[in-house]
Amino acid sequence: MKIINSCDKIKSVFANGFDIELWRKYAGEISKELPSKCENDAKSYDFNKDVLPVLEVALNADKIDFVSRNFQSVIDTLNGNLSKLFDTEPDINIILYLGLCNGAGWATTLDGKNTVLLGIEKIIELNWGSETNMHALILHEIGHLWHKMNGNLYIPDLTKRRKAIQQLYQEGVAMVCEHILCGDNDFYHQDKNGWLDWCYKNENQIKIEYLRRLYKKESVQDFFGDWCSYNGHSDVGYFLGCRFIEHLMQTYSLKEIANMKYQKLNKGYKNFAEHISLWNNLHNSFSEFIIEQMTLENLNKYENIFYSNEDYYIITDGHPATKQDCVDTIEYAKNYPSVMCHCLGFSKEQQPVAFLSLLEGYPEPATLYVGLFLIDKRFQKKSIGTRIMNTVIDDAFSAGYTSIKLSVQDNNVSGYPFWKKLGFKAVKKTKCDGFYNISMELERNKVIL
Repeated sequence: MKIINSCDKIKSVFANGFDIELWRKYAGEISKELPSKCENDAKSYDFNKDVLPVLEVALNADKIDFVSRNFQSVIDTLNGNLSKLFDTEPDINIILYLGLCNGAGWATTLDGKNTVLLGIEKIIELNWGSETNMHALILHEIGHLWHKMNGNLYIPDLTKRRKAIQQLYQEGVAMVCEHILCGDNDFYHQDKNGWLDWCYKNENQIKIEYLRRLYKKESVQDFFGDWCSYNGHSDVGYFLGCRFIEHLMQTYSLKEIANMKYQKLNKGYKNFAEHISLWNNLHNSFSEFIIEQMTLENLNKYENIFYSNEDYYIITDGHPATKQDCVDTIEYAKNYPSVMCHCLGFSKEQQPVAFLSLLEGYPEPATLYVGLFLIDKRFQKKSIGTRIMNTVIDDAFSAGYTSIKLSVQDNNVSGYPFWKKLGFKAVKKTKCDGFYNISMELERNKVIL
């Protein structure tokens, strides 16, 4: 293992400020590949706006010395930690250098050798220069190199979805490696101002929102990077990735995970996201009823619930429920990942009692949306609907959802009062043909649990 600490060189070369030609010469002395590697990586940046101000702040002798001392302290104890992950001392370079805002840590290849590049300008900008933060940063990047040396770090033929799986996979493996090396499964250097507690509390929503974006092929960039944030918290993807890999480790070894192909990872993430979905909680919360996911295969068992709610369908559709209405209700769920959309049938003593459709993480990640709730006419006016929904509300808020939303027509003379009695408030009215569609919401902080 080769260690390069170029801090003294940085101070002498840039004593009078940053100069790109001096930097190219300085970087070239570390490696002939380094100048072009950094400049190619930074092509998308506005140098004067994005890079130069960071460099000017970083070129401070006291700040450089602070990072250098802590870097050396970490390096002095590194070999003892590496034996927890590597069978022999790894043949890698670790270089503390001045980059062009290429990242505080960068696991890469330089001169044909696996290398950890530590950009002092980003370390200073992010205030990661303490010994604790330097330790975490170095171990994390070594985790990436372990992955590269022992498996498949990169997924081929990247699409937007494959890239999102790859990023979660890479950072998750690196975080697990970091935890192994430092001996603390709950260590995250991001854990400031309650960051980790927030992540654990909102784990369900984080999982489901990431799955939703995979399904819709939307960007997941706000889960990664100190310059981005998800719900006001940066680097949430590192927590999520780690939890995903920990989930896989219940079945596979870390080396087996490091060699997984995309198809298995993609399926594994779906299973992981489903692991603590609200459906699992609800399934265990009702002793009075048997609950099952309703499908086209078992639809016949529950059809009478739809047909017996003739008044509702005349109000909303202008005619009593038909077989196609029942099918369309179930088929609508195919528009969303299965972990998000639930069509639930409730039965008691072999008799169908209720139908409930729920959409998790819609329209916002921390929101549960009630699509349709019907009670079989034989069981109406027996407080069954109230008991079911009170349990759903309790479980949803306990799982971390901050609000529950739904929509009801104002001419639904039994539906609107029912939701109002449960505490839902009308937040918006939209005029339709001869009636108003009322958007209603129940917020967690407005309910005493």
